Amino acid sequence: MKESFHFLREDKPGVYIETYGVDFEDFEVGQIFEHRPGHTFTEAASLNYVNHGFDLSPGCADLHFSRKVYGERIKVVETFVLSAMAMTTKTFGKVVANLSMTDCKVKPVYVGETLYFESEILGKRESKSRPDQGLLHVSSRAKNQQGDLVCSFERKLLVYRRGLGPYSAAGY
Repeated sequence: MKESFHFLREDKPGVYIETYGVDFEDFEVGQIFEHRPGHTFTEAASLNYVNHGFDLSPGCADLHFSRKVYGERIKVVETFVLSAMAMTTKTFGKVVANLSMTDCKVKPVYVGETLYFESEILGKRESKSRPDQGLLHVSSRAKNQQGDLVCSFERKLLVYRRGLGPYSAAGY
């Protein structure tokens, strides 16, 4: 394992500081990162997401009503499934910006299911206009507890280079 992948660094003897994210230089095309732990969608969280998002589109609030009346399984709203990409934050914690998200595919996910995300580095290049940053092309996938692929997308990320950006001033 690369030295930069350790999640702690010794500040002084016996004092450790958590490091956060991977530096741009340490990513390589073909690397695959598993983002753990998984994320389980509960009924309460799903209903809370719909209510706080003021999503009044047909079907969102009805999903919960249907279960209560007809005993149907509650389908998790697709935008809530996609929001679980926050599982990638520990790995991609030094992201300056998400530049794009394309090729999104989401199959039905139901309350009670647990998703496990993984990401593969498809491309990498230094930024031409921002010398302290680089660009990553990443493919992320989510599988449920049965191993079925239920979500996938590609992103372009702007990531800080080693020792640059706000991280050293923040102490990590």
